[in-house]
Amino acid sequence: MNPTSSGRSILHLRFEMPAGSDVELPEQLRRLLENITPRVQMIEPDSAVLDLTGALPYFQRDARALAEVIQLRILAYFGIRSAAGAAPSRMLAAMACALTTPGRRLVIEDSPEAVSAFLRPRPVRELPGVGARAAATLSDYGLHIVGDVADVPQLTLQRLLGARPGRTLHERARGHDTTIVDPTPTPASLS
Repeated sequence: MNPTSSGRSILHLRFEMPAGSDVELPEQLRRLLENITPRVQMIEPDSAVLDLTGALPYFQRDARALAEVIQLRILAYFGIRSAAGAAPSRMLAAMACALTTPGRRLVIEDSPEAVSAFLRPRPVRELPGVGARAAATLSDYGLHIVGDVADVPQLTLQRLLGARPGRTLHERARGHDTTIVDPTPTPASLS
């Protein structure tokens, strides 16, 4: 199996939360999403990530169709529009969702060609973990888009950014991300 082709299907949702919404709304959204898959991670204040891998065969739908069903249920039950990004990794799903307007969805197919076609033209600043300083350093060396970074040897990126950041950026520029959806709720502050 290709490292980019993980066999996973991750859905990132961003909700258009109404001003002054009920404090119970995120928990209500979680329960609705858990009717689709138990692997739901809520991200404060307005997002959720779902691992749809096991749900796709159960619902006999592809990621695009299941994302549409989920968005329609959220709209029907709560009157909330959402943007959705689906992809074979959590990083790609988040990036796709960030480019999507409420009521729409962007799906990146689980193939090296689809991942490459999505990632390569993106500005390097859109990769998670690339801040203003790293983007400026990369720009100084003519690395403006993800495709530029993907074509540079890992050791070169490590010399420019440091060992760990260079290695991480090298992996992300190729679409490699093994971050899982963690359904464990974040503990509330004890203070």
